[in-house]
Amino acid sequence: MGLFGVPSRHNLLGPIGLLVTGWLLWLFIGAWAITPSSVLPLVMDAFAIKETAASWVITAPQIAALLAGLPVGMLLDRFNRGRSVLLSVLLLLVVGLVNTVFAARGQYFALLGSRVLGGFGLVTIWIAQTAMITQAFPAHREATAVGLFVTGYPAGYAFGQFTGPLIASVLDWTATFGVYAVVGFAFGLAFWLIDRGIDTTAAGTDSPTRSDLRRAVTNRGVWGVGLLSMLSYMIYMIFNSWMPTYLASSFEISLARSGLYTALFPAIGILARPGGGYLSERVFGGRSRPVIGISLFGAGIVAAIMGVSSTLTLMVAGLVAAGFIVQLQFGLLYTLVQRYVPRKVGGTAVSVVSAVGWLGTFVGPPIVGAVIEGTGTYIAVFGATVALSVGGLLTVVALSEPAVR
Repeated sequence: MGLFGVPSRHNLLGPIGLLVTGWLLWLFIGAWAITPSSVLPLVMDAFAIKETAASWVITAPQIAALLAGLPVGMLLDRFNRGRSVLLSVLLLLVVGLVNTVFAARGQYFALLGSRVLGGFGLVTIWIAQTAMITQAFPAHREATAVGLFVTGYPAGYAFGQFTGPLIASVLDWTATFGVYAVVGFAFGLAFWLIDRGIDTTAAGTDSPTRSDLRRAVTNRGVWGVGLLSMLSYMIYMIFNSWMPTYLASSFEISLARSGLYTALFPAIGILARPGGGYLSERVFGGRSRPVIGISLFGAGIVAAIMGVSSTLTLMVAGLVAAGFIVQLQFGLLYTLVQRYVPRKVGGTAVSVVSAVGWLGTFVGPPIVGAVIEGTGTYIAVFGATVALSVGGLLTVVALSEPAVR
């Protein structure tokens, strides 16, 4: 037996190889998705647009992912996932290069449309790889493996924020799209080649029927985990979106400094996401509900303490604690939901959690923003987190957990 309990004959050309290349692919997909935000003033100058129009360049892929998530997941369960990843990575390569061309020519709407198209590739790769990595590992190691895998996307955000301005200074801001797409394609190709060697994705003769897919999308357990995903990602994005402004206004520090402090919140997820899987497997015998419950309960407690904190030191410590405890459950959501359905419709189950989670990232910040405008206080950030945590805990209590398989 080798690392993660995977048979040693697979070595790095087996499940571990899928995990590593999949993670590296998402490092560059995440960078491609977020990079306009790190050079936003240059984008605004190039197109002569304001902040709102510029922000659509960032959110365009996520909108496509939200709309296409569920149908893509259902289709993936009827087709070979490995080939679907390869085709989607090829699509992102073309889209990234076309992004660079349209940006260089100052064609705003063409750039926007091409990035929406790239979002379809993004969501296909996410759903397919999550299901593939889950199935590549033994049941007693899948939670840790998926927990590690899902750190690739936020790591890509950080990577893009850091390297985007560097690429812009050496080449041009328009080159960032193409650079990330080309390197990402190399890792996507490597992922596909490794997958061919271990044969985890072929649909074979056990392809799900329409009835199988229908049962998957109407399963109460699947939608219960989907609800947890939405509530948890709402908490995640509320902190990410409103804490920089809150810290700057409440403690009279610069936006740059408050942004640096807030960056600790998602960054700690590199440890928290696989940590949740490890805790599930080592302490709770593979069960996910206890870890998810701890995550939501802890998030509510930390938010309540932050709401009455009066010093910047306590607030920054609270950000780190909140970032860790909130993200503890994220990898588990994708493995837990697949246990409610047969393996052959695992992609459909993952797509529900993904799509509803993305919905949470969109609706959370504006809802809290409206409350802040109505009340005139940023305490709504912490009050909303407590309320969402309570809702999540009630969902955990009502949810039954299938046996570990």
